[in-house]
Amino acid sequence: MHTLARVALVPLIAVFLLACSQAGPTTPPEGSPEREAIFAAISAGRGQGELTFVTSHFLMQGDWAWLTAAPQSKDGTQHYETESWLLNKAADGWKVVDQPCAEEGCDPKQELARIRAAHPEAPAGIFPAW
Repeated sequence: MHTLARVALVPLIAVFLLACSQAGPTTPPEGSPEREAIFAAISAGRGQGELTFVTSHFLMQGDWAWLTAAPQSKDGTQHYETESWLLNKAADGWKVVDQPCAEEGCDPKQELARIRAAHPEAPAGIFPAW
């Protein structure tokens, strides 16, 4: 390849790599390892046996994810209150780092503002528009 052509490709490659690294929020596909790891993180320590999660909001970007879902038993006979989780991926996997208050009288907008203030490094695009 001609030297001039190689030099012209360098800026194009740099722009492409920058665009890829700044991709917006996405939802991990059903059955993907990333999705399974996130669900494993929110299931850890619950003591409710195997659960399935009916999601209403699930976005991740980089090492951050926000998930809102209604847990239920695998057979669908037991349903639990809808919950939300902010997760961060560390070296040892996904971890729940915050949850909004779900008690009666809690203001979802105030809780979301609290969580966003506590975790300013989390991308704004993953959060719901409450």
